Amino acid sequence: MESNKDLDSGEGNSQDVASITMPSANLVARSGQADPNSTFDFALGNQNWATIQPRAQNPTMSIRRKCMESFFQYFYDAHPFLPPRQQLLEAFKIGPPRDHLETALAYIGSRYVRGASPASYSLDLDCFVLQQDLPKDYSTVQTMLLFALGLDGNNERKKAVEVLIRAQRFALELGMNQREYAIINGGGSLVCEESIRRTWWELYVVSVMVTAFHGRRVYQLSGVISTTPLPCEEKDFVSGVIPQFHTMEEFDDESFLGEEIEWSSYAYRIAAARNLERILGSDNIVFPEDPRTYSLDALLVNWNLHLPPSKVANFDQSGTFDEMMFQAHMITDLSSLLLHRRFTPLDAAASQTIISCTALGTVEAHCSGLDDIHSSKATQAASNLSKLVGMPTPLIHHTHFFICALTYSSISHLSLWSHLPLMAADENLKEEIRMNAGALRAMRAVWPSAQTAFSQVSVAAQRVFEMRKDAVGDVFWRDLIADGNADVDGDLNLAGLTGSITDVNA
Repeated sequence: MESNKDLDSGEGNSQDVASITMPSANLVARSGQADPNSTFDFALGNQNWATIQPRAQNPTMSIRRKCMESFFQYFYDAHPFLPPRQQLLEAFKIGPPRDHLETALAYIGSRYVRGASPASYSLDLDCFVLQQDLPKDYSTVQTMLLFALGLDGNNERKKAVEVLIRAQRFALELGMNQREYAIINGGGSLVCEESIRRTWWELYVVSVMVTAFHGRRVYQLSGVISTTPLPCEEKDFVSGVIPQFHTMEEFDDESFLGEEIEWSSYAYRIAAARNLERILGSDNIVFPEDPRTYSLDALLVNWNLHLPPSKVANFDQSGTFDEMMFQAHMITDLSSLLLHRRFTPLDAAASQTIISCTALGTVEAHCSGLDDIHSSKATQAASNLSKLVGMPTPLIHHTHFFICALTYSSISHLSLWSHLPLMAADENLKEEIRMNAGALRAMRAVWPSAQTAFSQVSVAAQRVFEMRKDAVGDVFWRDLIADGNADVDGDLNLAGLTGSITDVNA
């Protein structure tokens, strides 16, 4: 794309949440015939949701309330584009009916509530998305975006891609990429206007991330010019005191404008996603000496060099964990890994086993070893991603995209491990592999995609471990024979001690 919490626990607040109307009986699907290429597996005609599923099986209000509260408690900070909790609940009470958006919140939140069934809400949202006359406002985009995020984390990736594509096209149809859209449709509320702007930018960031993990078909925003101002800091959004707008053009030209602008963490996250978008569009680079490789690497280096001290760490000035900067660093390290790993040999056991997030396919190696700058940068980026696991905040509070970032990191670690000399020290590398696997195991409590990734990483690690163990045994016997020969002719051969697995099995 081109540029031109915690919940209150008071009794009154509980009543606010409980007063939200259940949407199930109100969601009407009017699609005539199922698209044969669609991943949605039913055609609803003119049937009401209540005729598809008996009311008695709908989630109870108590469970629904817990799900919506859990959305704000656990998920909101990772994708903060909706208005803050209290403002959003007030909007639900006094604004136009937005049952679809309420259902999307409950759908995401149900992941964190024991005994809740995401499938009940998912079917509601299926009905909504299949409507031919979707509500022509930004809440439809918000609903689709949340639905796509939940589907992706639930391993329903084909459907997630389809919903996300619809969301992008619908947003462009509404004109959400234009500066005026938020002002015209914000109802005079600065917080609502900011939420609309954030919705556009969140759609952009999520679309780039899903493209990185599931292929270029996802991305529908190529060449789109956006005049939408960048988001403000989270504290300003929560307080409702929205500062002066700034644009992506100003972000790009700040070094030459003669003034220092305090950019939000969200803005740095958007800039990181834009760098990733450019790298994803460079898959036709074949040779490491291609000047475009150095230009793309310069984007990543400059992103890091121009971070102010307050944005280097993943905590804001009050000591609160900054999820937006966490994701910005994650995206930048992932970008570096994807840029440089194409010139780094990958281990087959890793790249062919860990496939849950690798729609781009196995990358052909264009170098002969691990001693060049590209291998070093890919290794460092993978290590940086592993270090993010150690941040002092619960892993389930992170975006589920961290799961896929860790799978890419694991492929890099395992490839390096398989190519290390057999007697080389590998404890630090094994600890990083264990750390990645441990994080995936922890996140599987919420996201099924983490279970898939954990299983694949574990299997690949076991294969590499077994290959190295077998190779060490081969070297032992080879050296024993060599020692015997040395007694005869005095020629001791130690070459096997420094050979790689490939050398031993040749």
